[in-house]
Amino acid sequence: MSRLRLIPVAIVALLLGGCGSSPTVRHYTLATGEAPVAAGAPSPTVVVGPVSLPEAVDRLQIVQRVAGSRAEPAQGHRWAGSLKAELARRIAASIARERGLARVVAAPQNSVTRPDLTVPIDVLRFDADGFSSVTLEAVWAVRRDGADLGSGRFSRSERVSAPTYEALVEAHGRLADALAADIAAAIR
Repeated sequence: MSRLRLIPVAIVALLLGGCGSSPTVRHYTLATGEAPVAAGAPSPTVVVGPVSLPEAVDRLQIVQRVAGSRAEPAQGHRWAGSLKAELARRIAASIARERGLARVVAAPQNSVTRPDLTVPIDVLRFDADGFSSVTLEAVWAVRRDGADLGSGRFSRSERVSAPTYEALVEAHGRLADALAADIAAAIR
């Protein structure tokens, strides 16, 4: 009878032993950490977004394509927030810097109730090919009161400088900046 009582205790001990440590999770952001544009002469208010993403990459884990067509979410390597929000904030900051505009924000936002311009972006592809390159394909428009003032299609790949997640995220950021430069050129 005493041996039967030890079995549940042994099972609990084994289960608790397997839960000793969890893997480290690292969070990455597309934010640049650069100083915001100083307010100067009145400039238009711009809201970047909404941004849409393919479902395969619209997740917290960083996604890489492996062996051509298999998408592999990275365990332990995640975006600090939703990738849609990360991308919109990076593009908004880049447009503000590029054009010297003081009021460029990412959607959803609360500070601008009636923006002068909106920039919806439909991302068609934003993924990494292992640790070799990142590709961004998107269509965008600059709109005033629902009317398109300019639009474009962006497609570019960026080499990853090293086989690390930090270098992978930097390549994502460089592509976001390049897309922002295209959009900024359409803002008058």
